[in-house]
Amino acid sequence: MSLPGVLIASRISPTAVGGLAGYQRGLGAELESRSLARVEYFCDEIAAEPKLWMNLASRPWTHGLLEKLIVRHYFRTLALGRRQRYAAVHFVGTGWDFVGFALHALARDTGAKFTIWPAVHPGQWGDDRIDLRLFNKADAVMCQSDSEAVHLQTRGLDPAKVVRCGLPPMCGHEGNGPRLRKKLDLGHRPVVLFLGRKDEGKGYPALLRAWPKVLAVHPQAVVLLAGPGGEEYAAALHALPADSFRDLGIPQEIDKTGALAACDVFCLPSAHESFGIVYVEAWSYGKPVICGPAAASRELVHNGETGLWAGQTPESIARTVIEFLNNPAARQRMGQAGLQFQKAHLTWEKILAIHQAAFGLAGR
Repeated sequence: MSLPGVLIASRISPTAVGGLAGYQRGLGAELESRSLARVEYFCDEIAAEPKLWMNLASRPWTHGLLEKLIVRHYFRTLALGRRQRYAAVHFVGTGWDFVGFALHALARDTGAKFTIWPAVHPGQWGDDRIDLRLFNKADAVMCQSDSEAVHLQTRGLDPAKVVRCGLPPMCGHEGNGPRLRKKLDLGHRPVVLFLGRKDEGKGYPALLRAWPKVLAVHPQAVVLLAGPGGEEYAAALHALPADSFRDLGIPQEIDKTGALAACDVFCLPSAHESFGIVYVEAWSYGKPVICGPAAASRELVHNGETGLWAGQTPESIARTVIEFLNNPAARQRMGQAGLQFQKAHLTWEKILAIHQAAFGLAGR
């Protein structure tokens, strides 16, 4: 008996760097390795949007016309070679990723469930009228936090469509902390890891401004900085003492997992998150975490139990980092609590069960 088909589609390639790409790869690999589904991918990452579409998208009363134009534009390409019945068409994106409307049409044409993983950042993307128009066409909208679900419902999402689903760690489990410490000449110095886009939303410039305050109390501390971007903050970075930071750029997996294993504290003081997979990855290595003011992060990280909350001011970040560096026992306790939380609630077994039900694969 052949396996049911699942089409995973996005404007982000599953081979790209980042959490949404990793989610697509991980989900597809787990579905296939467990013989739950045959997975295909569709990526529209390089398509340019017609100016007309952008104009129509900004005017809610023209969204019906826009949808017809999108379906006409994409449908032949999508349907070509895809006339077999899918169990599910799973879209990782939002309404402004216009191809989602054509994917919905493909799902209806092939008798498939249409599900969406929107990864909404409230007030930034994923909560405009055109987004809600697409979400309300779905059979299930998979929200990574209660705060995301409530926010979308206040914007008009049908509560019956909400499926609550977190994420397991996407990183490998073979991280070698001593190897990375030796490679970076860290010795036994206290290490704080930042892993994410090096931009204001993630709290990167605030962390750079906080670091001299940390060094005033812990002069041997080192911050590891990993992730894309950050060029506009180069002057602030190089104003720090040269031996107080290591810039890893976009690390290979061996260095990413090594950094997770080597650090004493994980710090990502984000203002905007749809979930916060990097906190889960840090917990999988038994590390305590510092999150920022993002509502989804504060829902995930239990303050004083699995990590600490910080604001996005240098003073708040420095105070929280220093609190952890001053207290090894608290680091150990919260890191282990995070690890136990991850093992109990955020594993592929639990996440796949939720996807199976949403895709109509339950019981297979």
